[in-house]
Amino acid sequence: MAGDHPGVPGIGDAPFNAGGRRATRNDDNHEAVEGDAALDRSLILASVARDARLDKKFLLLIILAAMIATLGLLQSSTAVVIGAMLVSPLMGPIMGVGFGLATLESNLIRRSLVTLAAGMAVAILVAMLIIWLSPIRDVTPELRARTQPTLLDLGVAVVGGIAGVYAIMRKLSGVMVGVAIATALVPPLSTVGFGLATGRFDFAVGAALLFLTNTLAIAFAATIVARLNHFGPSLTPQHTAMQVAGIVATLGILSIPLALTLNSLAGEVRARSVVQAELRSLLGESDRVDSLNVRMERDAVAVDGVVLVDRYAGQLDKHLAAKIGAELDREVRVNIVQLRQQTNAAVQVEEQLNRRIAALEQREEDSRAILSGLTVGELLPRDHVLIDVQARRIVVQRDREAEGEQVAAAIDRIMASVQAGYPQWLIQNGSLTAAEVPPAEAVATE
Repeated sequence: MAGDHPGVPGIGDAPFNAGGRRATRNDDNHEAVEGDAALDRSLILASVARDARLDKKFLLLIILAAMIATLGLLQSSTAVVIGAMLVSPLMGPIMGVGFGLATLESNLIRRSLVTLAAGMAVAILVAMLIIWLSPIRDVTPELRARTQPTLLDLGVAVVGGIAGVYAIMRKLSGVMVGVAIATALVPPLSTVGFGLATGRFDFAVGAALLFLTNTLAIAFAATIVARLNHFGPSLTPQHTAMQVAGIVATLGILSIPLALTLNSLAGEVRARSVVQAELRSLLGESDRVDSLNVRMERDAVAVDGVVLVDRYAGQLDKHLAAKIGAELDREVRVNIVQLRQQTNAAVQVEEQLNRRIAALEQREEDSRAILSGLTVGELLPRDHVLIDVQARRIVVQRDREAEGEQVAAAIDRIMASVQAGYPQWLIQNGSLTAAEVPPAEAVATE
């Protein structure tokens, strides 16, 4: 099945011959074309074959890419997942499959498939190991986004494959970066590992379908573009017909589940739009939707949600189900929880109460700090300090004659220092007579 093209290192047993006479032929008379065109095609095939090799560099890059992708999916970080796409080396063997199909070069196809299979296995195993070690196994939006491929993903992969082949032929490395970002390869494999490690086999199947879609679309796009650029010059019209038929048949079979998924997603989007519109029509002007979940369950629509209302609406579920059922012509199950929302006056009262509580808590904290500051060094006995938290007033009961001049001066300095730290409080001296005791609401705190 080997194609008749100039020798390429690593493809078959033919030595490298950059100026091979059969690198291309004229489409009209099949005459040999020599010169720069043949040289360019030989170099491109050599480059593709080199990138499709299974070596230590490839294995290292796929391990790193799988680690980055898995961690990015667990964190739901789009930027990290994009980084994994850029590190991934899987585009090399996929392009190898595409060019191998274009030239019907069995050695290149075999080498590329072996490298691709090894990369897939390594990526999935690395992802499973990280998931197994990670304490976080939640389903993130980034994970879920790679479990429902549609025809749109197939279209992106086909266009990306065309751009990739063009970049290879024109040696445009910047274009390959964009292709790597647009056509996700490693993140779906990491999602497969997540599904297998957590028992979510629906995730594993969906992500595997996405990877298969991207891989086949890129490879087939590379095959078509390569043939249009006169790769595989010795192939007969029968070979070309076989290639076209195989590509069309494969993409046609692949399109069936993708079309079903796209139709399901479109149905969910339309159902959600109808539910939102009908629910809004049944609620009051000041009522609002707190949460809403619309999902398709076979031929039925299930609606769950929470709404905040000023007044409870009787039969809301029944009326909403009837409206949605008439619009979508489906069975509808509705479970809407109604919660009474607070009026503006109630909200203001609650805010005032919260501010009052916060102020009292702050005063209690200040009073403990002031008490600690005044009784430092035990110059002032604790029971000689009376605190009125409500009035933010401190009365220090003292007997200056009993204290002595030096102790009294030290206590004065302590009181002045504490007063400076809490200027909103009033700290004053008092006597030990009963007449100087603060009012009954004064509270002594520990």
